[in-house]
Amino acid sequence: MTQADEPNVNAVPQLVEFGPYRVIGTRYAGKNEHNEIPTMWQRDFLPRMQEVVKADGADFSVGLCHCLPEVRDGSFEYIAAVPTTADAPIPAAMVETRIAAATYIAFPVASLAELKQAWELLAPWLEAHPEWEGYCTPNGCDCATHPGFELYPATFGVDGKLFIYLPVRKKPSVR
Repeated sequence: MTQADEPNVNAVPQLVEFGPYRVIGTRYAGKNEHNEIPTMWQRDFLPRMQEVVKADGADFSVGLCHCLPEVRDGSFEYIAAVPTTADAPIPAAMVETRIAAATYIAFPVASLAELKQAWELLAPWLEAHPEWEGYCTPNGCDCATHPGFELYPATFGVDGKLFIYLPVRKKPSVR
């Protein structure tokens, strides 16, 4: 990696308050070694997205990432979903989960081609900003209630821009 290619960990992402949302979508579990996640979006979720009763005013979709408890091989859970109402039924072969109300750092991503590199920016950014910590740390993981996720705004289909949202909190020593 050349210096010009190195991530800019000193960039200040936007801190936003976000949530809570109930979301419904399709689930993948694994390591995404063969691009299963893009395939899942195209084959399983997007053709059925209209089956989910969307929440008013929530014109976005998400790709949530959760650790799999007790799994240490690099596998994770990924859910492609849309925000829904509290009483919306869960269509067959879909799952529901929640995005907690929290403070998030929102990293802008110019296109899907830059998505992997953007995810790789998260840990170096947290190291460069020691006053913040994520909810998934070596000391414990709370991504079941505070997942990191990709947020695809309504304009994604037009301009290709998206965001990575990482839930953060002030470290106890700096509160």
